[in-house]
Amino acid sequence: MEYLKRTWADISLDNLKHNYEALRSRIPSGCRFLGVVKADAYGHGAVPISRYLTEMGAEYLAVSNIEEAAQLRRGGIRGPILILGYTPPFYADELAKMGLRQEVHSLEYAQNLNERLKGTNRRIRVHIKLDTGMSRLGFFAYKCDRTVDEIKQIAAMEHLLIEGIFTHFPVADTIDGADENFTRTQFERFMTMLDRLKAVGIEPQIRHCCNSGASILYPEYALDMIRPGIATYGVTNDDLADKIDLRPVMQLRSTIFQIRDFDPLITVSYGRTYTTEDPTRIAVVGIGYADGLQRGLSNNISFLLHGKRVRQIGRICMDMCMIDISRVPDAKVGDVVTIFGDDGDDRIMVTDFTRRLNTIPYEILCDINKRIPRIYLDGENQTEILQYIV
Repeated sequence: MEYLKRTWADISLDNLKHNYEALRSRIPSGCRFLGVVKADAYGHGAVPISRYLTEMGAEYLAVSNIEEAAQLRRGGIRGPILILGYTPPFYADELAKMGLRQEVHSLEYAQNLNERLKGTNRRIRVHIKLDTGMSRLGFFAYKCDRTVDEIKQIAAMEHLLIEGIFTHFPVADTIDGADENFTRTQFERFMTMLDRLKAVGIEPQIRHCCNSGASILYPEYALDMIRPGIATYGVTNDDLADKIDLRPVMQLRSTIFQIRDFDPLITVSYGRTYTTEDPTRIAVVGIGYADGLQRGLSNNISFLLHGKRVRQIGRICMDMCMIDISRVPDAKVGDVVTIFGDDGDDRIMVTDFTRRLNTIPYEILCDINKRIPRIYLDGENQTEILQYIV
């Protein structure tokens, strides 16, 4: 299996399996596992990750839009796929033909989907989205009378079948007291709405509300299915780190292109934002912001080389960046540089980057560019290589 050994991402199937089993062990027997594979499986490769999660036992998958769902179907994924975002009603027939599940967030949207299927014998399985406090998509769960009436109308539609009902927690991944209270309030609103619907004969088969944070901190809210996203890929925030043993699935590697020695008072890269203070050995590394290494990290991060931390210096360029390797005298062209991941006894975490950018791990992983191949590893053995360009 050949690929351009410039920059690549190692994807550990061992760690993926470990995380799947760790999350699954927290929920009751019989509770379904929905693998969230939107945004190219958070940068890990949607089709391979979907296949592996399905083989592990995940009963459902979730994507953001119909294009992502079509990609999975073309890749041979045949199991249930839930679209968490909006699909224009024009594509209702395609939803039905591909056997996709579609979130429904309003009566008008349901009516439009149903209308597009008039004159056919097709039905779309839908999951009703309740807004319990996210204030994004959904029926208000705290204006019960109107919502109950609208969902009753949907339940009577010829071409829609209510399979599931769900909500989303915006702060279930923190242990802040106010956030904990808000999450409990959301769950109470969700359960109250379920009781109201049951009273009028509507009992969706699948009730789900646990994202990554809730799957870890509130497993008692699991109900019929959990849908952990970022946690499946082994990334958590500081509040969750000691609650569950998760392992990063992705490690990002690059290589050295050139090594040169510089005198003091030499400026480096665009903008001349870095000046050498002493004699400095500098290596050029084959990764830049076009690969997903954000320019805002310039002069503010370290990588690993031969198990040692080496500082990134100067502005990160489109395709390359520079590192100070003065402390690694045996480094040579072609050596592997770990951008994040393990090397020797040290590890660079994705969260090391997020703290410097004031962002979240999701953004770092999703930004890993599609010109970077993903190498899937079972132990040390390559099982496949995902190359988007070649």
